[in-house]
Amino acid sequence: MRPTTKTCFLESPTNPTLDVLDIGAIADIAHRHGARLIVDNVFATPIWQSPLALGADVVVYSATKHIDGQGRCLGGVILSSEAFIQDHIHMFLRQTGPSMSPFNAWVLVKALETLALRVNRQTDNAAAVAMALAGHAKIRRLVYPGRDDHPQAATVKKQMRGGSTLVGFEIDGGKAAAFRFLDALRLVLITNNLGDSRSLVTHPAITTHQRLTPEQRTELGIGDGFIRFSAGLEHKDDLVADLMNALDAA
Repeated sequence: MRPTTKTCFLESPTNPTLDVLDIGAIADIAHRHGARLIVDNVFATPIWQSPLALGADVVVYSATKHIDGQGRCLGGVILSSEAFIQDHIHMFLRQTGPSMSPFNAWVLVKALETLALRVNRQTDNAAAVAMALAGHAKIRRLVYPGRDDHPQAATVKKQMRGGSTLVGFEIDGGKAAAFRFLDALRLVLITNNLGDSRSLVTHPAITTHQRLTPEQRTELGIGDGFIRFSAGLEHKDDLVADLMNALDAA
C-alpha cells in the first residue's frame, strides 16, 4: 500500500492457477489505508462466494461466463452500494452509453433462473475430474479449491461455500505433451471461455497469459504443460473418460 493507493483489485480463485486469497484480510488492509477493494468473483460465482459480505466494496463479473453460461451473449456486472453506483457508475453509463442491448439483458436475467442448478452440476463434475486426475502418472500438479490438498484449503473453507467449476493441472512433458493431450480430446472443447454448459479447456501459456515472459509465467505457476479445465453439464463419467483417453496420448 502507498499513500496514493485508492483501489485494490483481486480475483479469487485466480486465473488460471486457482489460488485463493483471503478477501476479508485484504479488505481490512485496504480500508485501513482509505482504499476500496474490488473483487472479480467470476471463478467462485455468486453461488459459492459473497465478496461483499466478506468486506469487499465492489464485485465484478464477466456475465458471459457462468451467468449466461451457454455462449450466447457478452455482458458484465458491477455490484456495490447504491451510493457507489450513483457516484461512479450511473453517470458514466449515462454519458458514455456502454449499455447492453435489451435482448442480451433479457438472456442474462433468464439465465439467472438456472444459475444455481448449473453451477452445482458443474462443480460436482469438476470435483469428479479432480479426483480422477489426482495421482495420475502424467499429472505433475493438480489444483482444485474443493480438495483438502489445495495450498489455501483453510481459506477456501473460511470464505467459499463450494469448490469451483474449474480445475487446473500440469501435464508432465511440457507444451508438446499438453498439445498431444488437447488434440486427443473428443468431448471437451478447446477455447478461452469458461463457465459454459459445455466442458472447455485452454492452454494459458499460449492464450490468456501469452504476453507474459516465460520467467513471469513460471513465477505464477503457469508452466508450458499447464491446462485450465472448465467443467460443463455433461455426465461426469463421460468427462473423466475423455480426459483419461487424452492423457494416454499425452
